[in-house]
Amino acid sequence: MGVTVKGDKELIAAFERLDKTVDTKARKATRDGAKVFEQRLKTDTPRDKTGTDHSGMTPLAEHTRIGNLRGSTGNLEIPVGYDTEKGWIVHFPNSGTSKQPAQHFIEKAQAESKRPVIAKFVEDLKL
Repeated sequence: MGVTVKGDKELIAAFERLDKTVDTKARKATRDGAKVFEQRLKTDTPRDKTGTDHSGMTPLAEHTRIGNLRGSTGNLEIPVGYDTEKGWIVHFPNSGTSKQPAQHFIEKAQAESKRPVIAKFVEDLKL
């Protein structure tokens, strides 16, 4: 597929259209990548066999969240993690305590989702 451009104005207009297309695709790729990682994080977050935690609340895996797209610095990013209701407790099972060994499920989710996120980026960013 070729684009025939005649003159400076047409060249600039073609670049502007391409820039908007790339930005739209980059935003979609970032959102889709965040969804892939959130699903892996939800899967890898440990669950109590009873279906609730010691506080009687829903399992930590039910508290994963995807934040809003940020791009003010020129780099697109979306925070993925846990909500404020139970997010403060995540570091105890993930990093461990004196009475509980570290489970490192966040790091595991990051490692396991790296290839699928990159594959989704490549798919979404094709022009």
